[in-house]
Amino acid sequence: MCIRAGGQNELESVKNLMSMSLMAVISDVLDIDIDDIDNANHLKSDLKMDTQSRQALEAEISDLFDGLQINLNQVDTVGTLLELVVHNEFKDVAEYLPGGDFLQHPALQSAA
Repeated sequence: MCIRAGGQNELESVKNLMSMSLMAVISDVLDIDIDDIDNANHLKSDLKMDTQSRQALEAEISDLFDGLQINLNQVDTVGTLLELVVHNEFKDVAEYLPGGDFLQHPALQSAA
């Protein structure tokens, strides 16, 4: 059985579900209404992420996404963050995904 969450295919559906989870975490950590967050928002300038909230957001992302370590100092926008999270989740099949080389982004760190 496959559940589609508003996507053209399974990958888009999973991406949409992961986006909802990520937006909820960003909303909670940065104390911003979830409806005020979109992919074009810059984490620092638009959402006012500071050092303390960056560290908290990195920890929450790690907890939610199986130990994924992302250096948010190297991520500009919510959309870039989402792409990194999604591609990391599909890293075992990345060579078959459009933009699979995105996993080489410097913000991705190996999990400890």
